[in-house]
Amino acid sequence: MLKRSRLIAAPVAAVALTLTVAGYQASAAESSASGGKAAAAPCLAGATTLVGDLDGDGRPDKIINPGHTGLKMTVQWGTASGGFGTKHTVSKLLGTRSGEVTTAAVADFQNDGTLDMVVNIVKPSGIDDPNKARVAQYRPGPLKRADLGSASARTLDIGTQGEAKQLRIANYGGDKYPDLAVLNNAGDGVWERSIRVSKPGTGPGKYDYDLQQQYGATGTPAEPPTMPTSGWKHFYKACS
Repeated sequence: MLKRSRLIAAPVAAVALTLTVAGYQASAAESSASGGKAAAAPCLAGATTLVGDLDGDGRPDKIINPGHTGLKMTVQWGTASGGFGTKHTVSKLLGTRSGEVTTAAVADFQNDGTLDMVVNIVKPSGIDDPNKARVAQYRPGPLKRADLGSASARTLDIGTQGEAKQLRIANYGGDKYPDLAVLNNAGDGVWERSIRVSKPGTGPGKYDYDLQQQYGATGTPAEPPTMPTSGWKHFYKACS
């Protein structure tokens, strides 16, 4: 009976995901009925799966973020048939080099209807002193499929104030703009929860001492500061 239940559960889960995405696609079709490429609002097809238009073509894409850490994020581009294409690792799309670690966070940081991405690529120092990031950017959408590039990319200071270990979506202040939490090696045996609060029209801002005192935290590699979990749930509903 147990084996039979497992065999039944897998197809049921697959059908459930198909139905949630179908609901998103129906909403997207309604949104683009006027002839444009407007997509429906992003939605959650599971705790670690965000469905939304990342490349601006009006079709839903699938972003999977295991553990919400940003370390193993993947993207599947939406197809004309209504499904999803091959799974691509974000680290590979971003051109991560040997020995480097890539972290990423996806959300509509400006709450303008377009998904954006924050990326950080760094080669860990291997010692207590942190290395500066080779790439640390906020990339407003839409993003290019080939390399996740953005026409409006700008540098973020998270790459110079420590060595990022994780990027997570957070909700500081309870407004409608997703914020950013960075698990950061600050050096001298200190790991910190470094935060960047988003603002209308700009996305994640610069380091702010007062906000860091209010929302940040410190720890050690053995006892790191707590990090936000399932930050997407604060901003996106389940696909229906």
